[in-house]
Amino acid sequence: SVTSAIVSEFSADTFSIDRRGVITNEEEFEATRNNPRVTMKDADAVKRLTTLVSSVMATAYGNASIRYREHLMESVSLRGVTREYLNFSNYTIEKGRLISPTEIDANRPVALLGWGVADRLFKEVDPVDKEISIGGIHFRVVGVAEKKGSIFGSDQDEYAIVPIKTIRRFFGGRQSLLLTAKPIHPSLTKAAMEDTRVALRVHRGLKPKEKDNFGLLSSDTFLQLYESITKNIFMVLIGVVALSLVVGGIVIMNIMLMVV
Repeated sequence: SVTSAIVSEFSADTFSIDRRGVITNEEEFEATRNNPRVTMKDADAVKRLTTLVSSVMATAYGNASIRYREHLMESVSLRGVTREYLNFSNYTIEKGRLISPTEIDANRPVALLGWGVADRLFKEVDPVDKEISIGGIHFRVVGVAEKKGSIFGSDQDEYAIVPIKTIRRFFGGRQSLLLTAKPIHPSLTKAAMEDTRVALRVHRGLKPKEKDNFGLLSSDTFLQLYESITKNIFMVLIGVVALSLVVGGIVIMNIMLMVV
């Protein structure tokens, strides 16, 4: 179940470029504290310097309140995307349509809602073509994404998608972006990740002995992390169960001896 959730959230044929990789302790956090922000220049460098990547999408994140008439949702996840998001299969439409590349380039006030946001704000009303207020600015709803459910109790349907320039208008242009890259073929994902690593090192002027000042993440990264964590948990669990069986066996043996 966890494996399926990870693969659905991080597609098997894509990988991400972030300011940091997976952080498992405080030392790793301190070592990556001064990593530079991921910007659109990094996305352009990957497009320009790699041959195994077919598309690169940039995403900016934030939180904002969303209102429709008397219904209000506080601190909803807001995602700003570039026109390349249509090349990725993260969003499946249930109602309406996706935001078009032209609308993103022109920074039009349109939004794609997650299923949970549409359900809580609109109830039985069809949200398509309705006007909502995000952070005090009016947006027109163009579509509603298909329901995903929750992972570890975290709802995956409470978000809104808007053009990336809108996010920068809300939160400024200095925030770090998350880049998602798609290889030219799923079988070349690892090779494309290595190609991207080289391209970013060249773009950022890193010397051969210097460590990467960015993180490359894929579904395999999180699956390996999950397996390493649960491996120790399962070993402890097996030990506890074995001890319980031994104690239970001794108790039953003593009772049988007394009975005899």
